[in-house]
Amino acid sequence: MPVAKPPTRPIAPLRPPEAGLGWLLSAAPVAPPPPMLQVRPLRYVAEGYPGALPPILGLRALALGVAGATAIQDPRTGMVVFQDLPPGTRRFLLSDPERRFLPVAVTIAVPSRHPSRPTAREPAPASRTADPSLPRPTVLLRPAPGRAVPTGMTAVIGTLRDSAGHAVPLGALIVETVMEGRPATVATWTAEDGTFAIWLPGEAGPGAPPPATQRRFSLRRPTPALAAALAQDFFGALPADLDAATIRARDDLFQDANARLLGADGTLAEARPAHLPIRPARTQRWDLRLAD
Repeated sequence: MPVAKPPTRPIAPLRPPEAGLGWLLSAAPVAPPPPMLQVRPLRYVAEGYPGALPPILGLRALALGVAGATAIQDPRTGMVVFQDLPPGTRRFLLSDPERRFLPVAVTIAVPSRHPSRPTAREPAPASRTADPSLPRPTVLLRPAPGRAVPTGMTAVIGTLRDSAGHAVPLGALIVETVMEGRPATVATWTAEDGTFAIWLPGEAGPGAPPPATQRRFSLRRPTPALAAALAQDFFGALPADLDAATIRARDDLFQDANARLLGADGTLAEARPAHLPIRPARTQRWDLRLAD
């Protein structure tokens, strides 16, 4: 007995779009451009030492002289991610809107997004994003004078002024200290208003703090040309890649200076020349007055 086939319905022809309407297409997802540079901001500890974790959040990052460059910070990793950067050595400025850390300028070589050889095949965006050769430098930020000093930290705060009483921005202070029982160096500089904060994390251990002592320090002030540029645009004139070695070597930016130590009441400190009195595990105030 023949089996009856189910009735079929004719397939309607595909109609053209109505006037004013277009074909409804499903747009392919567009992947965001891969990062060209990732910066890890950490708190400065001492010269030659890695930065202190965790990464610093809430910073403002700027690629100077590059219009349209965008920067975002990953809240999980703390990495500051830059996109849309042209290749070459670029100058970057990291600042803290909350004024917990001093602003810092760095120079970083940004790689090309394109292959080095015309015949080379450019990697896919996903693999390029994971490329371990992408720059991921660590930028160390010094504590700002206005922030709270952690309990147990040895610190010296104060203001650097010239002989006329004017604040000196970007005055560099280099202190010979100890870290884990070994000699170490801590370098920082004054903020735009001449204030400074020197943190010496290796001076006091977990036990009872040692007695008061004195640590050798050196001072370098900006040259007249740099001082004039800082007065016009502090952030724009901020030298890049500052550390103790750079401060000591760049005579075109800094010059040696001597200063008197004054207590909070204005009295002269009883200290050996070029030495900074400290109290381990405590914060002490010493104002510095340049001796012309």
